[in-house]
Amino acid sequence: MLAPMESNVALSHKLILPTDRAERLHYIKHHFPLAKGMTLSEAWVGGRLSAIKQLNQIDGLAYNRNRNFLNGAVTHLSPYLRHGCITLKEALDSVQARFGNNAEKLIFELAWRDYWRQVWYMQGNKILSDMEASKVLLGVKPVPDFVKKSQTGLPCMDAFIHDLIDDGYVHNHARMWFAAYVLHWLKVDWRAAADWYESYLLDGDQSSNHLSWQWIATTNSSKPYYFNKENLGRFTGEKYCTGCTAKCPFDKSYEDLQLQLFDTHHQAVANVYPISAPPRQALSGLSTIAIFVHDEMLSPAHPLMQQPFPKIFVFDNILHGHWSINRLQFMADCLSEISEIEVWMGETRQVLQERGVGQVITQNTPNPALKALLQPYSPKWQAEEAFVNLKFDEKSLKRFSKYWEKVGPVLLGDKEYRKP
Repeated sequence: MLAPMESNVALSHKLILPTDRAERLHYIKHHFPLAKGMTLSEAWVGGRLSAIKQLNQIDGLAYNRNRNFLNGAVTHLSPYLRHGCITLKEALDSVQARFGNNAEKLIFELAWRDYWRQVWYMQGNKILSDMEASKVLLGVKPVPDFVKKSQTGLPCMDAFIHDLIDDGYVHNHARMWFAAYVLHWLKVDWRAAADWYESYLLDGDQSSNHLSWQWIATTNSSKPYYFNKENLGRFTGEKYCTGCTAKCPFDKSYEDLQLQLFDTHHQAVANVYPISAPPRQALSGLSTIAIFVHDEMLSPAHPLMQQPFPKIFVFDNILHGHWSINRLQFMADCLSEISEIEVWMGETRQVLQERGVGQVITQNTPNPALKALLQPYSPKWQAEEAFVNLKFDEKSLKRFSKYWEKVGPVLLGDKEYRKP
């Protein structure tokens, strides 16, 4: 759906990331002049050191109480988890060691992240099309320009768009409100919306993002998610409602909104969106072995960083061409902490050819685009650290509730386990 941005350079070349952070951010902005969005906010610093600091600041008890409020004690861990600065298992172990099952809701949310990823492993590119037929009639419109420019006329929605474009991070509840507004009020195609949204997120990945949009849309859930003004006002402390002069489209009862928004009497089929796959390449005939560092394993503590092979990371247009500048800068922060790593920009295959690489060793990933890119190099996929040592079949991943029936008792113990 979303085409990669125009390549910044004709030929691949090596980057030398400055050690000074201000210089590094400017350096990345200079080398990616076509990248959209804002420079990385001072509130965000990529890398494992920042991830550990953020992890240690989590208050699991406060999270249980007020995570749904915009000013609640959310973790801000998602960009670090997305890029492998810390693993999901590390976060789980830290939370359980300090709070035990008193942090049940936080453990539950970490499990959601693993669930989305397990679905991606099993389904691959299928997550980019309707997982199921929709339960309500959905729209097919593109994302309107007034949304992209945060000119909806609704202070709440415009603020959520500013959070996305300016910071690359949006509170989870705000993501749900915004997605419901775009899909159910504006009737935008969920895939177009999900692609656009993911391209700006510091924590963007296709499993958590696209499957969440499908959950809102009902192509991966049994009923649509929507909200009203009372719900939004409660969890924002009336922040956007006070003084708002717009005609509020959310100021109705849930019953009235259901009648207004949803036509359930339709014959739906699951839409399949075309996926452009790169042509299969011949195996490399070269001999060098290298550790290929991809954007899900950006940590100096990763076991593969201890291997005695060259470590290579590539800002590749196929993978990163549509990402915002602040996310590229966030990754540069992460990479700056990894010693003896070669950072390149350009075409992965050109870089590996130039370096004489015939085989790569790397962390396993559910990302089909990355797997296709590395296919000519006889990749040796090392399993990522498991969140929980269980095997899942398609039935247990059909719904989170099925997944949690298996995972909940393991994480919380049979006595403490409760169904979602």
